[in-house]
Amino acid sequence: MELTTQANLTSEHRIIMGLQAAGLCLGILTIFLVPPANLPLPACVFRSITGHSCLTCGMTRSLHAISHGELAASLRYHMLGPVVFLGVLLGFMTSAAEAISGKLISVQWNRKWKVRFLVPFAIIWLIYWSVRLIVEYMR
Repeated sequence: MELTTQANLTSEHRIIMGLQAAGLCLGILTIFLVPPANLPLPACVFRSITGHSCLTCGMTRSLHAISHGELAASLRYHMLGPVVFLGVLLGFMTSAAEAISGKLISVQWNRKWKVRFLVPFAIIWLIYWSVRLIVEYMR
């Protein structure tokens, strides 16, 4: 993994990054300020059809809990919530830095890092979901 910066982004790119940062900031503030029960989100279609959790069931509650510093509660709702929250924060900070500085901040993921990080993360998420489904089925 290699972090690089390039100077002189176009004004259009800076505006796009500013809007992206604003959207992520709004999402973070919403997760922090509005309890999940009060969010106007549709019901999970997978859960309504199968009666079991989907890949992201509990993620909103997990993100809300971690935004309030409640790590144990966040992990109880969804084990990967804190990791997703960290990713959203990093995305916000990168977008804001690009919009302010006018420099593209690029993380170069070579094949080695993709295999070492992204693939195991996806496998862990699928294993976690599988274990959740097995536990739900046994109840």
